[in-house]
Amino acid sequence: MSLAFLVPLFLLGIAGVVVPILIHLTRRQRRNVVHFPSLMFLEKIPYQEQRRRRIRHWFLLSLRALALAVLAMAFARPFFQDDELGLGASGGPREVVVLIDQSYSMEIDDQLDQARDEAQQVFDDLGPLDRASLVSFSQGASVLTRSTADRTRLRAALDTVQLSSGPTRFGPALKVAQTILEESNLPSGEVFLLSDFQRNGWVGDEGVRFPTGSTFTPIPLGDEEIEENILVTDISLPRQSVAGRERITPTARVVRQGGTTPREVLVSLDIDGQELQSQQITLAPDAAGAVEFQPLTISRPHTRGTVRLPEDDLSADNAHHFVVSPGTALSVLILEGAGAGRDASLYLRQALDITDDGRFRVNVRRASNVRPVDLENTDAVFLNDVQIDGASAERLRTFVEEGGGLLIALGEEGGWPASAADMLPGTIGPVQDRLQGRGGRLGFLEYGHSVFEVFSGPRSGDFTGAQFFRARGFQPSEEAGVLARFDDGSVALAELRLGRGRVLVWTNTLDSYWSDLALQPVYLPFVHRLAEYLGGRAEAVPWFTIGQVVNLANPEALLTAGLVSSEAAGLAEGDDQIALTPTGTTIEMPAEEGARYLPLEEHGFYTVRPPGTEPERPFVIAVNVELDESNLTRMDAEQLELQVMAPPSADAGGFSISESVVLQRQDQERRQSIWRWMLILALALFMGETVLSNFVSRKTAGAQAALTG
Repeated sequence: MSLAFLVPLFLLGIAGVVVPILIHLTRRQRRNVVHFPSLMFLEKIPYQEQRRRRIRHWFLLSLRALALAVLAMAFARPFFQDDELGLGASGGPREVVVLIDQSYSMEIDDQLDQARDEAQQVFDDLGPLDRASLVSFSQGASVLTRSTADRTRLRAALDTVQLSSGPTRFGPALKVAQTILEESNLPSGEVFLLSDFQRNGWVGDEGVRFPTGSTFTPIPLGDEEIEENILVTDISLPRQSVAGRERITPTARVVRQGGTTPREVLVSLDIDGQELQSQQITLAPDAAGAVEFQPLTISRPHTRGTVRLPEDDLSADNAHHFVVSPGTALSVLILEGAGAGRDASLYLRQALDITDDGRFRVNVRRASNVRPVDLENTDAVFLNDVQIDGASAERLRTFVEEGGGLLIALGEEGGWPASAADMLPGTIGPVQDRLQGRGGRLGFLEYGHSVFEVFSGPRSGDFTGAQFFRARGFQPSEEAGVLARFDDGSVALAELRLGRGRVLVWTNTLDSYWSDLALQPVYLPFVHRLAEYLGGRAEAVPWFTIGQVVNLANPEALLTAGLVSSEAAGLAEGDDQIALTPTGTTIEMPAEEGARYLPLEEHGFYTVRPPGTEPERPFVIAVNVELDESNLTRMDAEQLELQVMAPPSADAGGFSISESVVLQRQDQERRQSIWRWMLILALALFMGETVLSNFVSRKTAGAQAALTG
């Protein structure tokens, strides 16, 4: 610690102390001369007045000299300079950014506590001119405090960092740090990254480049090698109808990472908070196994289920949550023609009947006269190669507009009345032979559509093996969507949204007369997906993962996703709602705000209900952690450092060392403001000098008056 001056030239003013010294040396007091006749000859003797050249009133002189010196030093703007702190790597104050990982893997070995200690050490080492920011991150990044020198604020912000349920993602946090450094006016920047450095947290070059002159310090936490981790990765919930009652057989997949010898693991199943079953499974090192529990009868909606493992160092992946409700059969109406001795609906009926869970309830009627009662409580209607009259078409129009689904399979007998042509996604054409009898194939499928997305994965079904010998020509309208085409580009499947429902046109048949599709393995799941899509149903979503968002204001979306039954779809309409997080935090969702997005940030069960009520079975959403975080393989911190540091530039801008020193001194002087106190001291000294000078003058005058009296 040393004393420095911002404007040292003013120190020359200290030379002004010579002035009062000279005044004291040269000042003559007026003397009253008294002549004595007997001393007249002594007056002629030369006399050296040495006493007159001596300084009188030393204290008064000291006050005057000190006041002038203090005044000069005040104008020189003094400050105390710390020679060790606050210089940073470039000789100037630093912009320090601390990134602290709060992903759920930081639970292992109390790594989050270690991170807090390391961060506190960084803050303790800050210089008086340094500024620091604290950023916590997991899946996203949150700035807890930004660019401050207040260590109390930094310490308070550090105390708020808690474990989250999200996975590690370095990119968002590093981009925040880059922004803070780029917007800082300090000459140098430094980033500290405190993490367990999960390999899955970095996907590669994410466009992060720290400014030139910055430094990056990764601080790995915890042990280099994690011995073992056991987790539940997935749960299947197959349904089966037994004696008219639906039963579910939960099957959990358990994975063991690491280990050295086989180990027995107890796996338990909780239903609505009560342990119902438990089974033992033996897992070899780095192996997986399946645990099939006894079938359950689900009679109540929004039944909560959890598969649990014994507690270990990483507890977040030891529980896998799900929600299951009793299934409701989808009502399908098949309209068939009089026919000519052939059963056009045979394959279609059998495909819908071949289910263990009774998900489809099939009715068959003649298409000659569709009655309103036939469409009551019906979800989807199939017309397979039949002609329909105008009155029936209008009844079907009302059915579709109110939310129903209609599929028209065009065959040789199939047709549609011109009065209702606007219901179709295009114009029906004549019969066309496919490749001169050799059979055409499907050349394009819209795998992003709900009908075909189940077939997008490997070994999930292949349509290319089916041969189509004949088809009806079809010209799609501008409003239509084409979901499938043959290999020559002609339309195979087209869609039109009508009101709240949808109309699909299949330019082939769903029997074996115009194609061999009904003989292919993909026929059964294809028909099921068509029925589910037309009926506004999808496979129920038993759980979500951290980071997803659910719009509770869209009843159709909730119903389609299988989150609610058709009876409970009105949850999203009308009244206000509140959501309770797994930790008990309340999230208010007023009805007047339109879309009500619920971010899923905690693992466990979210419950949604009207405010002030406690329904017996509230709407429940199960949320699980992102299992990428359970892969404890570490990355090389130096590799991350190489990717985020910008290469040095010869013409890089910024501050020079000398400019940094000037900036540092200005900031230090501004923070200390010693000159103000020196001005006050100088004023006090001048006032004291005035009082003392008056006192000395009065005393001297009194003494002289006494001599002459």
